[in-house]
Amino acid sequence: MITPEDADFHPHDPSDLSWTETIFLPFAVPEEGIFGNCYVLARPNLGICLSSVIVSRGLCVHTYEIDFTDPQMHLKCPEKFSDFTLDNGLSLKALGGPQNYDLRYENQLGACSFDLSFRGLHHPFDPRDPAENPLLTQRPSGAEDARIGKEWANGHFECKGHITGSLTLYGETYKVDCYEGMDHSWGPRKELGTRAVSWISINFGEDLAIHLAVPMRIEKGTVLYDPVQFGFVVENGEVYGVTSAEVQANRVHMQPIGNRITVTDIRGKSFEFLGTAVGGHPWHSFNPCHVCYQTTMRYTWNDRVGFGEFGDIFGLDYLARHMSRSAPWRRVPQSGGIV
Repeated sequence: MITPEDADFHPHDPSDLSWTETIFLPFAVPEEGIFGNCYVLARPNLGICLSSVIVSRGLCVHTYEIDFTDPQMHLKCPEKFSDFTLDNGLSLKALGGPQNYDLRYENQLGACSFDLSFRGLHHPFDPRDPAENPLLTQRPSGAEDARIGKEWANGHFECKGHITGSLTLYGETYKVDCYEGMDHSWGPRKELGTRAVSWISINFGEDLAIHLAVPMRIEKGTVLYDPVQFGFVVENGEVYGVTSAEVQANRVHMQPIGNRITVTDIRGKSFEFLGTAVGGHPWHSFNPCHVCYQTTMRYTWNDRVGFGEFGDIFGLDYLARHMSRSAPWRRVPQSGGIV
């Protein structure tokens, strides 16, 4: 179970140079096709952190189409992870625990700024707790799945919330009023570029939200989604672990543009969502060895409309082994020379 202390840095071996803690918060202005992210990865034993802020309008399939990105490496690691200001202009403050935050950002070049508040809708979900994640007891023991990594298994929480505030992008100011999910991970982490996992957020306001973590695989250039690793449904403030989910998506240049998702929770209650992209981008700058093909989707469910992030995270090593010219299915037999 997550406690108020989980908003801050966690106890760790000071000799473990791989110890990592991260905070991730996406936000959107769906009616304008605006989608943004705020991400911090800290390595307290090294005394450094990286921070990536990205904002795009509409669907961007190439990096040069993205409106704004500010990835800064080797910033000084803050003393506290619950209350800090970084040299890139990003400030974060947790308010009494890990489910309420204020975030502010002022780009050094004046291109972008925001002032946002995140107010959680429920107690943060702990995927390591079998009382919250029913899939823990169903998962066979054995070798670690390199596509998922250890990020969530060492320490992790997810929280759905209401994000309000303002965003200014190149002199234009937008009102932010959306529902999304944030997370915090902690533990030893080696960045090897082997991941292939989809981070899925579906939000219909205060009364219904869903989060899923779904491993992926690529077969002859086609991205397929395996059974859900963990997930939860928040309905009217109550959290229910997910027992099964199915995901299908279509894409352009690896960028998701539509999806169909079915979810069943521990109550046996099932949902079906259909999503269409209203904005997104390939996010290369949150981690040098990964890319996240992110989209903010417009979801329909019954007669309701919601929105949420759909992020396919791939390690660059995984992509190289499955999509490059060196991938087995793409290799052309050598004829031995030109005759």
